[in-house]
Amino acid sequence: MKSNEQILLTKYDLLFESRMTRVETALEGFGRDVSDIKKDIKSDFRWLLGIILASNAGLFALISHGFKWL
Repeated sequence: MKSNEQILLTKYDLLFESRMTRVETALEGFGRDVSDIKKDIKSDFRWLLGIILASNAGLFALISHGFKWL
């Protein structure tokens, strides 16, 4: 009876180890994807900030021209 328990435990340990290996591999890939997304977000934020500043400057120039400030 004891040998059956040891065999079942061994099979369970092997299954657990293979599952943990898959989880670790998935987490490593997830970490790389997150770092790539952070770089993309930083770049997108800079573009968005530049577009907002440029449109506000253009709007200010248009309004100031209308009021004859410039």
